[in-house]
Amino acid sequence: MTTQNSGNYEHGYRAVLVREDTKKSLREFRASLAERDLFQERRIATAALEMVIEDASRDDQARKRLFAKVKDVVRRDIDDDKTA
Repeated sequence: MTTQNSGNYEHGYRAVLVREDTKKSLREFRASLAERDLFQERRIATAALEMVIEDASRDDQARKRLFAKVKDVVRRDIDDDKTA
């Protein structure tokens, strides 16, 4: 049995933690789209994650770009901790 914990529960979706700046960029991207629906943000995020995983699984260059971005995210996390 699934219990609803918030007003935006949708079957088949689970929470994923992302950086605040990433969430802001996602919201800005969503807001710029001509066609929008109530849950479009979660579908864009899901599609983006699936594309990255698929590409990185098949292509070494995509995998290298992914892990270069991971290193960048770690650096931002460290920088944020220093200024907090």
